[in-house]
Parts: sequence; C-alpha cells; structure tokens
Amino acid sequence: MRRGASSSRIAVRRIVGAVGCTILLTQAVGVGSAAAVGGTIDIRSSSSIVGLGESVTISGTLRAGVGCVAARPLVLEWRAADATGPSTVAQGTAEPDGASAFTVAGPHTGAYRVTAPADGPCDAASSTEVVVRVRAGIELTVGSGTVAAGGCVDVSASVEPPKPGQSVTLERRVGGAWTSLGSIALDASSTASVRPCFVWADVGVVRLRVRWAEQDPLNASAGRVARLRVDPARWMERIEELVAGREVSVAVGEGGTFLYGRAPEAPRTPASNEKLLLSMALLDAFGPDFRIRTIAASATVPIEGRIEGDLWILGRGDPEVDGATMASLAERIVDEGVHRIDGRVLGATTYFRRDWNAHGWNDAARTYVARPTALTFEGNLDDRGRHARSPETRAAEALTQALADLDVRVDGRPGAGEPPPGLDDLAAVRSRTLQALLARLLRPSDNFYAEVLGKRLAVETAGAPGSIAKAAAALGGWVTDRGVTGFALHDASGLSYANRVTADGIVRLLWEAEAASWGGDLFDALPTGGQGTLRDRLRTVSIRAKTGTLTGISALSGWIRLERTDAWAEFSILSSDMPKSVAAPLEDRIVELVQRGATWTPSALRPK
Repeated sequence: MRRGASSSRIAVRRIVGAVGCTILLTQAVGVGSAAAVGGTIDIRSSSSIVGLGESVTISGTLRAGVGCVAARPLVLEWRAADATGPSTVAQGTAEPDGASAFTVAGPHTGAYRVTAPADGPCDAASSTEVVVRVRAGIELTVGSGTVAAGGCVDVSASVEPPKPGQSVTLERRVGGAWTSLGSIALDASSTASVRPCFVWADVGVVRLRVRWAEQDPLNASAGRVARLRVDPARWMERIEELVAGREVSVAVGEGGTFLYGRAPEAPRTPASNEKLLLSMALLDAFGPDFRIRTIAASATVPIEGRIEGDLWILGRGDPEVDGATMASLAERIVDEGVHRIDGRVLGATTYFRRDWNAHGWNDAARTYVARPTALTFEGNLDDRGRHARSPETRAAEALTQALADLDVRVDGRPGAGEPPPGLDDLAAVRSRTLQALLARLLRPSDNFYAEVLGKRLAVETAGAPGSIAKAAAALGGWVTDRGVTGFALHDASGLSYANRVTADGIVRLLWEAEAASWGGDLFDALPTGGQGTLRDRLRTVSIRAKTGTLTGISALSGWIRLERTDAWAEFSILSSDMPKSVAAPLEDRIVELVQRGATWTPSALRPK
C-alpha cells in the first residue's frame, strides 16, 4: 500500500452498506487564545462502499467565524482499516460558502476526515471520520463459452489487492439463489483455478460466480459473474432421436450424479424389474449368506426311536424344496434315532397364506406363477408340469418315501394341514444361500421364486402369515425408507400391471445397493449379456441388468460399464405401449450409446 501527502488516490474495496449514506462529523472549537475563531466541519461520502479502482467523493462544509471560511486551507486524511494513524491524501481550499469536495480512490477500506489547520486567528477544526469500504477486485475467466454435458471447463480467478493464502468460493445460480460449489485456495500470485464438470441436468445457461468473502479488514466481499452454456452431448441427442414420440423413460447415473434423464420421474410399470427391488430388500434384510430352513417337528419327543403321533414338515419359504431336500431331511431324522412314526407325515399349510392373486394381475397371471406356499415342492408343479393343488402333501409323500427307504416305518398316509401349537423341532435342512437363490430368481426371472421369497420378507417385517399383499407392503416400505418416492407396488414378481416405479427412483436404489455391503452380491446375481433373459442380447457389452416384460411393457435396469471412464454406471429404461420386439432393440441401442458415449469426471465443486 502506498501512502503520501501528495497522492490523491488510494486503493479500494467493497462491503455491504447503504450507498449514499450521509454522515455528519463535527469537531468542537479547540481551546485557544481569546482572539481565536473556532469552527466545525461536516462531511459525507458519495458512497459507503465502492469497487476496486472506483472513485468516491468526500464533500463537506466548513462553518466558522468571519474571515475563517473562504479560501481556508483544507486537508483530506485517510486512515486504513488496520492502521492507527492517518495519512494526508489530498489538499484543497474551502469555497466562499465553506463547501469543499475531494475525489479519491483507494485499494483498501478506510476512514476519511477533513481538517482545517490553524491559520492566524482561525483555530484548527476537523471532522469526525467517514468510513468508505472498498471491495476486492476479482478477475474471472471461463475457458470456454460452451461445454457438452458430461464435460468439464477451466475456471480461474485472481484477486486484487493480492490475497495469497486466502480463498475464493465458486458459486452457481440455482433456483434464484447463489449456491456454493466449493472453496479454492489462492496461490502465491493471488490466483486460483478449478475445473467444474456438468451433466444432463445442467443443460442450458449456467451462471457462475467467483466470490472473495471478507477474510481481513482491508477489503469487503466481492464477486464476479460469468455465463456458460451446457449443451447435450451427442449420445444424449441420439437417445432423444430414438425415443422421440415414444413412451420411454431413461435415467443414467454414476457416483450419485445423474448423467442423463428422459422423463425420469414418469411413473411406469416395471414388470420384472420389480424383482430387482425385491432382491435389494431381501439382501438388506437377511444378508447374502442367509439360508432358509425346512423343519421336521413333532408334538412329542421320540421315545426309544418312536414318535407317538404325527411328524410335521414346516416350510419357511425355501422355493427349491424337492425330493433331494426330503431325502436329506429323512437322513437327519434318522440321525436323531427315529425308526418309527405312529402317525402320519403332514405338510404344514401355515406360515404363509395360500393366497394366489394380487391387485393388477390379469386373468393370465397365474399361468406364469404357481401358488407361492411356505412349504414348496418341485416348484409347486405336478409330474405333468401343471400347478399342484397341494404341494405340501407332495412334500409329505416324498418324505414318507425317503423315510421308508431308510427303514423308518410310518403308519399313516401322508397329507397336509394346519399343525397344532407347541411342536418341537426334530431336524432341519437348509436352503442354498440367499445370493444363490437370487441368481436363480434374477437370471431366468422366476416369478415363483419372487413370490415365495417376497412372502418370506413379509414374515420378517410384519410377522406370519406371509402374504402377497404383505410382501408388497414390505417392499414399498423398504423403498420409502431409502427416500425414494413415486412407487406403487402390489406384488413381488412384477406381474401386476398396477405396479408403478420411476427410472430415476430405480437408479437411486441402485446407488443404495452399490454403497451397501451386499451390493457386490446383487451385482453378481444379475445376468450379463448373453445370459439368462439376456441370452440373445448385448453379448458384446459389459452389463449386469434385469429385464422386465409384460404385454406392451418392457424394462431394463442395472449396471453398465462406461468405455470412456472405465466406471460402472447405473441405468434404468422403462417403456410402455410397445411390443417387446420393438422395445428390446431400442433398449439395447440406448445401452450401447450410453456405454460408448457417456463420460463423467466427479468434481468436488458441485452442488448437492
């Protein structure tokens, strides 16, 4: 900072204050000889805050006795905000009416006063101080006037007077207010650089501002605004061309940021994409290593290897119970020393309701899913591939035969029913891990597995008996608990035409999955290109995704690896009013465009 009696300019900065505020500053007549003539000086500033390099006028009026006003020498003094004493910055004389004005500029905030030195019979007079705040000066440079969504742009700023070691804040105009994107430290030359990135949601005119917030008493806060245009990337434009005029929603995200969206919040029927949501909720509730028990129980403890009464099979929602399961259970019963059962082997019809319908299922829905019972047997299909009337009885028949093969005598005929209370577990077998069951659920998109496991989730969250409606409520509650709205769920399999989800909601849930300890298990359970329901699709694409199909409904959601960034991105494509023969190729083309074109460089300088 330069100070001198001959200088009429000083450095300047900015503060929040009332411009044009008049401040009256008065100095009482000093004590002098009896002949001395005293006076007062009132001064005001043209502005209370100015920008760096801008001038301010300090005007005033000298009031004194006869002969002590006109042509009276005056001195303008300035004291910096961090200084204890003033410097002379200008000199002048009073007009005949006592008026005076000084126009000066300075680099820093400071206080001005006007003094009239003693002159013969005229005693010295001075005003009180008028504070003028000076904003820091900021230069803002944006590397390019336009950027494609998914790209980044260089932004640099310099601050005068130099403020090395302090910081500036990059702000963006959002919803009528300035939102901070982050702070950047000023280097030794008082400059700072940053490279913010922009996505689909930023398409349009973006206003950026670099702001130096007041960090010392010498300058007031200052900012500088620049405009930037964000255009859609070419791959986005190609998707828009593909889906123009169609009922299609698309959402693509990576690292918690949406890279692209096309009607992402429109409610659409997910079809079997519902199984993706179910799998997340199951993994979150039970963990990937969870196994489901199928139990043999009786009302009496075996005495000398003999059960007096019936042996019950209690199903708990293993969708894979079959003859081998019953053979293993028989071996465990024998291991407990049992060699005779006086009563019957009976399959329990409880723990789940035996319901077989949901809101939004059409007349053909049951064609695609067998009755989901707690005790299943061979997919609840009979030997001719038709829906079994009583899978519980078929399980009891299989266990009776397996026991006979091990020389265990069963006196009664197998059957099914509601078990009495107070049964004691005798033996049990466990299913494969939940992760293995989900691979069998997701890859071929098995509706039966979905409804059975959905009821198991229902028991876990709402208690027995599990039902399709309870499963849907449990699934909906899990979604809502993760802050996702706009979903309406009525089953676990996705057979309901009344189900509603959003593409951006599915992507948000996939973000939740990616952050969860079980996220990798879900990823591994999904089919890749050329596998499961994708067996004839996307063979050359790095993808893990779930399909969905109902009449006129199609969906594809999951993860895709981006070629440009070598990162996995989450995506969801939901469509309606199109046959699968049209929708599937459209989905595949969108996936290919995203894989090859999408790019995103995470930036710390983005609003949340």
